[in-house]
Amino acid sequence: MLAPQSTSSAHPSAAKIPTPTTATPTASPMSANVDCNKASPIQPGTTQNQVVSAHPQASRGEHTRSYLVHLPSSYTGKTALPVVIVFHGHGGDAANAEQSTGFSQLADSEQFLAVYPQGLLDDDHLPFWASIGPLDYNIDETLFMNDMLNKLEHDFCVDTQRIYATGFSNGGGMSGFVACKLAHRIAAVAPIAGNYYDVQGGCKPGRPVPILEIHGSQDPIVPYNGISPETNPQWPLPSVHDWLQAWATRNGCTKGPQQFFQDSDTTGLQWTNCQQNATVMHYRIEGGGHSIPATIGKQPTSLVIWNFFKAHPMPQKTT
Repeated sequence: MLAPQSTSSAHPSAAKIPTPTTATPTASPMSANVDCNKASPIQPGTTQNQVVSAHPQASRGEHTRSYLVHLPSSYTGKTALPVVIVFHGHGGDAANAEQSTGFSQLADSEQFLAVYPQGLLDDDHLPFWASIGPLDYNIDETLFMNDMLNKLEHDFCVDTQRIYATGFSNGGGMSGFVACKLAHRIAAVAPIAGNYYDVQGGCKPGRPVPILEIHGSQDPIVPYNGISPETNPQWPLPSVHDWLQAWATRNGCTKGPQQFFQDSDTTGLQWTNCQQNATVMHYRIEGGGHSIPATIGKQPTSLVIWNFFKAHPMPQKTT
């Protein structure tokens, strides 16, 4: 079965709105120093390719899978740092995701690991993510993600309460997929222009998951209003609003959607009063196409996403 199509283009479009001041509460402090004593396999301040053993029957015959890791320049191996996973779009790759999003530069200033996984090839020899489940070529992305996270936690001093995921287009769909399938390991997600197809087996995250979604209202590739089953019986898509509302329902949000900003370029909506502070936020880029906006308000989009992540660590387990 062919994978859902999306594009890897990431041409910025301006979206000038002020950063909301009431969207999320202030986060608890970042992790205190811990005695990891992990000698880094890569040099701090650089990006290097890493590999993890794969399962050929669930990886289109591949015995290894790869991902880029950017280690912040001040990394010592003694302080547990957050991780931001960035998924490329269909036809893109890990290097393109690093170059087009700015997360590696932000990782150096904000002290986190930026990780760029590499998707497998579809029948057209284009990298993609099986963001529906093994229905796509029998690829098990959940298995890959667990293996990659296990190796990251083995190789680096990782704050396991602050592992996040974002991505563009098919990579945005993959962000939604890990929110459904890996909520016990991924604290929050921020998809951009994602293709939110129904996840095989249903979306049953097991806990509320904070969501920040960014989408152009005139997206020609992943339409904002979705794709009806009558138009495409094989690959129907929910509207962005319906997908967000479904997450607000899962998260137990009792307020929203409430508009917190409106101008000619951008509308900001949010669902609040959610269980475990699992806010659902959305920036609709008015007239925007299938792209990553360069800025939201006067801040780089990567920083807007990172600020959302900082406000949403994994909830502390209660005994």
